[in-house]
Amino acid sequence: MLEPTWTALKHHRRLQHIVATLVRFGAQDVLIRLGLGRLLAGVESEPGESLPASTPQRVRMALETLGPTFIKCGQILASRSDILSPQWVDELQALHSQASTLPWAELEGQVLEDLGCELDQVFAEFDTQPLAAASMAQVYRARLLSGEAVVVKVQRPGLRRQMTADLQLLESLAQLIEQNEALAVYQPRQMVRQLAKAMLEELDFTQEGQNCDSVAHNFAQVPHIVIPHIYWPFSSQRLLVQAFLPSFTPLTREALTAQGLDPSLLAQRGAQAFIKMLLEDGLFHGDPHPGNLRAISENRVGFIDFGMVGRLDERRRIEVMNFMRALTEGSTETLVGVLIDWSGERVQDLSLIEQAAREYMSRHKGGPLKMSALISDFLELIRDYRLPLPADLLVLFKALITADGVLTQLDPDLDLVATAKPAVEKMLREQFDWKAAKRLGIDGLQLGRGVLADLPKLTRLMVHRLKHGVIDLKVDMPGLERLERSLRLASTRLSLALLISALLIAFGPQIAAAGPQWQGLSAVGWLAGIATVGGLLAFLWSLFKSP
Repeated sequence: MLEPTWTALKHHRRLQHIVATLVRFGAQDVLIRLGLGRLLAGVESEPGESLPASTPQRVRMALETLGPTFIKCGQILASRSDILSPQWVDELQALHSQASTLPWAELEGQVLEDLGCELDQVFAEFDTQPLAAASMAQVYRARLLSGEAVVVKVQRPGLRRQMTADLQLLESLAQLIEQNEALAVYQPRQMVRQLAKAMLEELDFTQEGQNCDSVAHNFAQVPHIVIPHIYWPFSSQRLLVQAFLPSFTPLTREALTAQGLDPSLLAQRGAQAFIKMLLEDGLFHGDPHPGNLRAISENRVGFIDFGMVGRLDERRRIEVMNFMRALTEGSTETLVGVLIDWSGERVQDLSLIEQAAREYMSRHKGGPLKMSALISDFLELIRDYRLPLPADLLVLFKALITADGVLTQLDPDLDLVATAKPAVEKMLREQFDWKAAKRLGIDGLQLGRGVLADLPKLTRLMVHRLKHGVIDLKVDMPGLERLERSLRLASTRLSLALLISALLIAFGPQIAAAGPQWQGLSAVGWLAGIATVGGLLAFLWSLFKSP
């Protein structure tokens, strides 16, 4: 409790400004729902006039006013269809990062500092009127001394300091929110950490440049996909110089047709490129909205702005492939397996997962498959059944929905699911080829070698714990009570058998000699023998009888 209080005191002016802005836009009820109503004490702001009736609309307006950190926070929340209703998601998706333009005089000093020289030592031309202005950066047109047309992305001054303070505040508020058990299940601190990671990466323009280079390498053999070249000698954390992609606008079917391009071919190539990023490369554009796509001559497709990317390791790519295979084949069993993989150790009720998968498949069986509708419905199902979903998949699903929406505007008949089918089949074949078998064999040998190397150490540790009686074995298995009853009954029978055996050994000779004789054995001995045989048969029968 001390840490959130200290952070609030440290940034108390910014905190007061945030709360006052929420109140001004009539969004203070959000603080109350989050259990943060105490922050409203002493705030002297009044709601403005002519505000929209919808709470999501008022919150969006407040976030836009609060600046880059909160805009990015809202954009990330817009991907959380698993916890937010469609009304909230739609409104947060409308968040834009347009900002007032800063005059060149306020940026010039920082640009010269990052370049380490005067403009005319790098650029033959530099237009100081920005091409675009957003909350995090402004973009300018220029031409290098070597003749190449470029765009120069300049980070707004003081942005890192402001964002760091905002993220510290959000972390502290998330910690307070987690004290509410009903809200703790949504893991607000984890969401803030995800936000912080995404924002700090986006603040580092060298990271964006490296992402751009990686994607360009992956498409080096695909001539109809264009990724801008990064000019590293002039780029830094706050300055990014990249090739200018001349393109046709606006990105609409009618406009592109009028300019001699084929919108359907552009859409098909864009879809194939995006599926390749997902299933083959594991590195994909995290925000493929219309402003980040380019229609270039000869029906080429360009991708720009790799500040936000998603990454999928091999295991996750296989899971995504199985998800798409479940969609194309209508396989409930495959979807159940994927949901179990994504739930991991948090699986509480397998029957709930099976029911969700059956319901989902029944709704989409036999009809046309539209990727954005499939994923939106899937996320709604996840929310309704309160199933866990890894955070990296939310970035993926948001990107798929965005890409599907942009590309189907170019070609309404585009089927992104069908476009993915060849890539899915290729991945399936690769899982069973000799290279995959060889890789699995090598992985198995490495695992075995590691286990053998650790075996002596583990054995010594086990012996040491056995000697000192510190082995703590916890067993959790179904039917344990039934096993306990069986063991109790078996121990009772064994004790009784031992007791009878001891009595027979002690008194057997006297019993055998007592009473009248027949065939060399007394009547009492005959009775004891019959009883022994009967008891043996009863014991054998009890072994095969279920307890």
